[in-house]
Amino acid sequence: MLYTVINLLAQIYCNGPILQTVQDSHMFPDSKHFVDMSLKYDPITTLRHFDELGDRTSDMIILREFVTSHFNPPGSELVEWFPPDWVDFPSNFLNIHDYHHRRWALHLHRIWKDLCRKVRDDVKHRQDHYSLLYVPHPFIIPGGRFLEFYYWDTFWILKGLLFSEMYETARGVIKNLGYMVDNHGFVPNGGRVYYLTRSQPPLLTPMVYEYYMSTGDLDFVMEILPTLDKEYEFWIKNRQEWFTDKEGNKQFPYYQYKAKLKVPRPESYREDSELAEHLQSEAEKIRMWSEIASAAETGWDFSTRWFSQNGDTMHRMDSIRTWSIVPADLNAFMCANARILASLYEIAGNFKKVKVFEQRYTWAKKEMRELHWNETDGIWYDYDIELKTHSNQYYVSNAVPLYAKCYDEDDEIPHRVHDYLERQGVLKFKKGLPTSLAMGSSQQWDKENAWPPMIHMVIEGFRTTGDLKLMKVAEKMATSWLTGTYQSFIRTHAMFEKYNVTPHTEETSGGGGGEYEVQTGFGWTNGVILDLLDKYGDQFASSSTKTTFASANIIFLVVILYILS
Repeated sequence: MLYTVINLLAQIYCNGPILQTVQDSHMFPDSKHFVDMSLKYDPITTLRHFDELGDRTSDMIILREFVTSHFNPPGSELVEWFPPDWVDFPSNFLNIHDYHHRRWALHLHRIWKDLCRKVRDDVKHRQDHYSLLYVPHPFIIPGGRFLEFYYWDTFWILKGLLFSEMYETARGVIKNLGYMVDNHGFVPNGGRVYYLTRSQPPLLTPMVYEYYMSTGDLDFVMEILPTLDKEYEFWIKNRQEWFTDKEGNKQFPYYQYKAKLKVPRPESYREDSELAEHLQSEAEKIRMWSEIASAAETGWDFSTRWFSQNGDTMHRMDSIRTWSIVPADLNAFMCANARILASLYEIAGNFKKVKVFEQRYTWAKKEMRELHWNETDGIWYDYDIELKTHSNQYYVSNAVPLYAKCYDEDDEIPHRVHDYLERQGVLKFKKGLPTSLAMGSSQQWDKENAWPPMIHMVIEGFRTTGDLKLMKVAEKMATSWLTGTYQSFIRTHAMFEKYNVTPHTEETSGGGGGEYEVQTGFGWTNGVILDLLDKYGDQFASSSTKTTFASANIIFLVVILYILS
């Protein structure tokens, strides 16, 4: 039944004459606007009414009238929801000693109420009227133009919810992702029918682990464990390849982002159509659109990381070649998933499964060592499967395997990663690590932007080494990030999805580039800040407090000098 409904909805929101006509008309400035509108009639009736218009759909007035009479505005399928586990002052916030930062944290804590949504029951009963996919529990939206859940955003949102002691809400957002796996076979990019062609970085298993470490709720872990296994199988069946030796013998599996799409992404329809205009054959266009969808699956949409690195097309969007890249961070995530699943199955007493995932973990570590680790540079790189070489370019994702703990015990590796970042000069960026050092790129996952999730993973990678020097590095990075984003918040009264960290300006500001304007809200940013305040909230003071202390010291000295005189 659900499969039939999804196929019908696809004819409205994913492909077909209505989608093409409306998007080509430029009726809405943002391509995402139209595909987020719900239907007033069922898909068959809507398609019939559109077909009856014939050539008259070329008239903008008639087309606009059709859209108005057949579609509801975006967001009408959601209701604002007050999370019942929200309290005014979570006890965890006492760990934040600085008064100004505690006020900041409480403000971010209040934003959870603004970003919390629940799907209307009508979506469950009439899914064929909505591009929004039904989920049973309330969830946190990222903010801005994003009115649905997003897969990998949810990991850092969850981190913030756990610090806010919103355990029921946290469990619910995990259950929603599990609901996707149980009903659709995997977790899609986001909560829309047009996202069912791709996933995002596989972080559901780490979410369950983080939830368990915060709550000790073992019953829930055992309940959702088969779903985690099912999601892992999706990546094996759909995104796994085998690395073979010269004789063709399998050595170890590796993973790629490899979505397949025969049309432009519905939410960026015009942009993708224009990019493929110069291509002659339909096969070339389909390959281009699949490469684009795969880059969107990475979460890094878009970055020079997925483009040609040399020649006339260097760093150009039309040179996109995601299918040729074996990403270091994806394989690190899969490695971490295998390690966590082995541990969870051991707790469950299923030792047959323990053996399976321990083997997977062993393969994954070998893959990271053989395919990604560069002994000369002391870092993991993406591997170009077509050119059979490392990318040899700085991207902040190079350090993610440190966070995932996907390497054999070696005290030197974490230090070598730190040395690499120093040599690249990125530790000199006082406001945060740049995503790349690609010159002249207009893509949002490049210089000069820094993204909260990536900053968080690098900090945590160093913090959890247990090495005192590297833990100090993590503390310095965390306090710099907190200081910059706090100052930006004081100045703008907003939290951004990404930040500009160019060294040429004094102030931290919202980032730029990409297919849309920088968004505020913002779910994963708030989650990262709250988690860092949890870890470092007792170790530094805001500039306001420092100024107050400095002023007090000056007054004290003046008084002493006056008395002595």
